[in-house]
Amino acid sequence: MLPRILFEIFLLIVPFIAFGIYRFAIRDAEIEGRKAWPIKALFGIGLVLAVGFWLFLILRADRTNDCNRPAYRDAETGKLIPAQSYDCNISFDDLGVPQSEDPGGDAGPAADPE
Repeated sequence: MLPRILFEIFLLIVPFIAFGIYRFAIRDAEIEGRKAWPIKALFGIGLVLAVGFWLFLILRADRTNDCNRPAYRDAETGKLIPAQSYDCNISFDDLGVPQSEDPGGDAGPAADPE
């Protein structure tokens, strides 16, 4: 988790660093009488970097079929039920159908109300 947070902080700081370098270069160019950096090239480089990082994060993303049910407090008992992961590809055809002939049997997994 910490590497992910540090990477996102790095992504947040990169534009400010690039702008600082740009301002530094413009000031030096104005003092020395040279032509300033072209804005279109800087915009293009920033666009390429942004799209590149975006694609990098997409390719690194976890691609499991797990859905998450957040933690919640049971209304009847008042106990905190921890967060749970479940398969997103649940078939709802058999939902509520008893899994056994026992009248007190389990009716199967409940659907996520959210």
